[in-house]
Amino acid sequence: MTNQKFSAALFDMDDTLIDRHSAYGDVYRVLYDQHEAIHGSISWEDAFEYFWTLSPDNATEPREAFLAIQNKFPGVTGDPDSHYDFYFSNMVKFMKVLPGAVEFVDWMNSKSVAWGVVTNGDQFQHQKAEATGLDKKAPFVLASKIFGVNKPAPEVFMEAVRLLGVEGLKTEDVLFVGDNPYTDIIGAHGVGMKTAWIRMGREYPSDAPTPNYIVDHVEELKHLLA
Repeated sequence: MTNQKFSAALFDMDDTLIDRHSAYGDVYRVLYDQHEAIHGSISWEDAFEYFWTLSPDNATEPREAFLAIQNKFPGVTGDPDSHYDFYFSNMVKFMKVLPGAVEFVDWMNSKSVAWGVVTNGDQFQHQKAEATGLDKKAPFVLASKIFGVNKPAPEVFMEAVRLLGVEGLKTEDVLFVGDNPYTDIIGAHGVGMKTAWIRMGREYPSDAPTPNYIVDHVEELKHLLA
């Protein structure tokens, strides 16, 4: 465990600054209610438990998830591309900032901490940022699919370092904060950053590099940011 102070930090967005976890349940409640093939054959509680299996490590691919849903509930109509749009448009609608995150972001801005957001996804990630007001507070939101490569690829992390705009900044002087061991922590460690993992009631997996910090909320990181 390092006691390093960081003058720059990068953050994942979903389940780090905004509440994807709650919005995910809201989205799939809409899907459940819309399809008699689902709500006519299974309780919401059991369906909800199943829907969460489609989002391992707090990540999901909606097109693949929809094919799995159709396989389990053959009467569900639609197609993967339509479900992709349904999923993300509803995510935007239901998305909220995590409690305390706005205050933390305002604190970073008041202390002139160099920071930004690096998130896997496309234009819907920018829509989430706009819907939650994060776009007006974050120096930048780097969406991987718009940039051209997803986390954990090193290129997207290095582009984020460039966007921080700190002359001579070394990756080991950057703290990366995220909830996904396999995209956030592996990717950030791969380019030499220090990392903080958002626990969300989970145990850290044994097959990913150990983060430098494990926290329940970004507010716990204030003492690390110069």
